[in-house]
Amino acid sequence: MDKEYGGTMLQKNKKFVFVVAALLILWFCIGAYSFVDGVQGQLWKSSIRTITESTHQGVNAFNIQLELDFDMLERIFRELETSEYPEHIVALYEELEEDVILYFDRFESTEKQEKYDYVVQAFLAENALERGLLNSHISSVTGEHVFNIFLKGTLLDGTQAYLVKEYSTKEIARQFTLTFYDNTGFSYLIDKSGSIVMRPIHRNSFKTIPNIFHIISEEENDQEAIARFRENLQTQESGWAKFYNEGKGLVFCYEVLREDASWLMVSIIPEHVITKQATSILKRTTFFTGSAFFMVFLVVAVIYGIKMHENEQHTKELTEALHVADEANRAKGKFLMDMSHDIRTPLNAIIGMTTIAQENVISQQKVEDCLYKIKRSSMHLLSMVSDLLDLSQLEYGKMILKEETISFAELYLESAELMSFKAKEKQVALKIALFVQEKEMVSGDSFRIRQILLNIISNAIKYTPSGGTVSLELTQLEEKREGKCVYCFCCTDTGIGMEQEFLERMFLPFERARNTTDSKIAGIGAGLTITKSLLELMGGEIFVESELGKGSQIKIELPMKVVEAAEEKTTDKNVCSEEEAFDYAHRRVLLVEDNELNVEIMEELLSITNIQVEKASNGQEAVSMVSEKDIGYYDLIFMDIQMPVMDGYEATRQIRKMDRSDTKTLPIYAVSANALASDIQNAKDAGMDGHIAKPVDFDSIERVLKQYLS
Repeated sequence: MDKEYGGTMLQKNKKFVFVVAALLILWFCIGAYSFVDGVQGQLWKSSIRTITESTHQGVNAFNIQLELDFDMLERIFRELETSEYPEHIVALYEELEEDVILYFDRFESTEKQEKYDYVVQAFLAENALERGLLNSHISSVTGEHVFNIFLKGTLLDGTQAYLVKEYSTKEIARQFTLTFYDNTGFSYLIDKSGSIVMRPIHRNSFKTIPNIFHIISEEENDQEAIARFRENLQTQESGWAKFYNEGKGLVFCYEVLREDASWLMVSIIPEHVITKQATSILKRTTFFTGSAFFMVFLVVAVIYGIKMHENEQHTKELTEALHVADEANRAKGKFLMDMSHDIRTPLNAIIGMTTIAQENVISQQKVEDCLYKIKRSSMHLLSMVSDLLDLSQLEYGKMILKEETISFAELYLESAELMSFKAKEKQVALKIALFVQEKEMVSGDSFRIRQILLNIISNAIKYTPSGGTVSLELTQLEEKREGKCVYCFCCTDTGIGMEQEFLERMFLPFERARNTTDSKIAGIGAGLTITKSLLELMGGEIFVESELGKGSQIKIELPMKVVEAAEEKTTDKNVCSEEEAFDYAHRRVLLVEDNELNVEIMEELLSITNIQVEKASNGQEAVSMVSEKDIGYYDLIFMDIQMPVMDGYEATRQIRKMDRSDTKTLPIYAVSANALASDIQNAKDAGMDGHIAKPVDFDSIERVLKQYLS
């Protein structure tokens, strides 16, 4: 059977590998095409960004130089405005800055007039601008292409004058125009109409065209695109566009230079240069990707070859795994059957005793007996549900441990006393060895430690027949682990014991030596699993020795952090003695609960204390009632969590945020079926003072009333 199964698995594996290989190749081809297309698009965008950024840097450099020169003209004017001999100051600056000239009518000598550029004179005479730029033109003085910046000011005698600085377009082009991609692309200064103000001095640039639109073919390009480009120049907007000239694509990246000059810098790069660079990068990338894919495919092929040689062992492991899975399914099915029986047993008692009580209402003794049995069955059912919840939290790592100062010796004696009633009821002798230690407090979770001790003691009593003995002992080991003291708790019984086979699986969830039907012992078999998991969470260990028919010994070792100079426990002054009677008739509580049956139960329990009760059916209603009442009207709020309209968490947060003196300290207690450690923490984070888990008992309510209202 196993060989046949192995052969079938082998054939399926081969087919699977071939199908996967074919799919991988197909996937690679499709992916390669998509990859190439995507990379081309990204490289194109990247190139445009690079050119745009370079153009932007050229614009910034040019603007910075102009601003520096304007600052220099302002400095000169500040000195001219206070000097009686401005011509001497200008002469001095002309020696330092030979391109700076002062224009005004007082200098009428031939020597001075020869330095005036007639174009500049005419422009300044026709315009009343305070400062600005004058477009490029041929200077009447030097005969070269120049452009100018000018600044207007007033001299000491009130004369209006202009300081003008002249630039050679060749020199500026040499400094500020850019070249791209090995002198195949160039930047130009143009005005709003597209006329070239300055051009690069390079043989590959457009040396002769006067206007940028002369290289944009009307026949080869979209008229709307040309019109949009022309409009962008007129409105001084930056951007990029692509046009064709003699069948070749050209990319234009343009940016506004200065608003006062109406100039732009435009970079023109042939499209094939950009795509050539992108193609080169793409080829290298594709080669690398293809090589990587080939290497991966080769590695997969080698691994598959190795795996084929190991197939027999693998098939055997699969067969064993299948057997384990079958066993797990069988155990799961058995657990569900046992669980169904264990849950239905207390439910049957609850329903049955309720019916008997209804039929014997007139007999107080009979009703009390039924109610007692109903309560015991309910507590047993609640214990099973709690075990399942604890198991779930531990399995998913959501268990939260508290850190509080405790006495391990007190927990030991407390747990033993709690179980003494159960031992007496079953007629089992419970021997408790006294534990003497120095006055030493430790840090830990008292609830979970008590749960560990009670689980172990309860199991021992449960599986020890009447007349047997359960012995308890607590010692403190001399060794220390990571600076922590180690407590050793030992529980020995003369019970039924366990087989060696069961010892190997006793800590698995839902495992029991015998089921409830056979042993007449109730429980879901999760106690030891929870105990072991909690111990591991705390850094402890558990050891088990047992012999069938002779009893068992369970020992735990738990390292605990010592609390130095711990404060002695003091009794809360507000908590009165057990014998003292309480009457809360003058106090008022707000009960926030949406379930009518739960409201009825809470009202009945609270009525025992004579406290005044007001009700709200959801969080929003509770918030409104608190806000409408006088300060100090409510003494306490019992708040459900899951409610319509607004839940208890949000209602608490809104009450705490109210601008009142009482709502910051008003006791708010969660009363909820959400009873996990995370739910208790959520209640605390929302601003609640504590948490009572449903089902609610009177002791829990009375404890809260004593704490806050006595």
